[in-house]
Amino acid sequence: MAMTEVLFNPSGFFERLAQREARIWPAYAVYLLAVLLSALGSQLAVRSLPSPLTIGNPWIWAVVGSLVAALAMWGIFGFLVMLASGTGARAFEVVGWAAAPGVVTGLLLLAAGAVFPVQEVVPPAPSDPAQLGEWMKAYQAVVQSGVFTQVSRALGLVMLIWSAWIVYAGVGVFARSRAALAAGVYLVLQLGMYFLGSVRLGG
Repeated sequence: MAMTEVLFNPSGFFERLAQREARIWPAYAVYLLAVLLSALGSQLAVRSLPSPLTIGNPWIWAVVGSLVAALAMWGIFGFLVMLASGTGARAFEVVGWAAAPGVVTGLLLLAAGAVFPVQEVVPPAPSDPAQLGEWMKAYQAVVQSGVFTQVSRALGLVMLIWSAWIVYAGVGVFARSRAALAAGVYLVLQLGMYFLGSVRLGG
């Protein structure tokens, strides 16, 4: 199975891919699935809290947001890995398949969201924009104190290191001399996003 192979034998997986032309959209589908599962797991965890959104269904926004976020992040990381490795479209293929650990963690987050929902009492979002900022701080504090958030952070750190290893193996097949540089760029940017997200959310 392709997913199992890319998770545990990425070099062999990409050596097989190297025998045909690059196909980036299946790789994007993997990236999208990882982002979507994580977003749905997060939404499942906060299902009992009032939504900070005033328009639309939060589940629909989670799906729509995942489509946009996945395309943006896959494009940015693919482009930067391409610059670092000189592998052209193969970089987008590598980055997409490197999200396979995110699919695994996304499934775990779905389970965690079901088992460890945030159950603190939060009042409905105020209609007064002047009060919304304080309400969001209180909302985030409740979410950050939950078991789900701690599980999410731990899984996220494991996932991004695992993904960087897959990027290293994948780029190593197409441009061995640049594999360490490409994986390093990928890992530094991922870690930056990880810690920036923790700080922004009060972690």
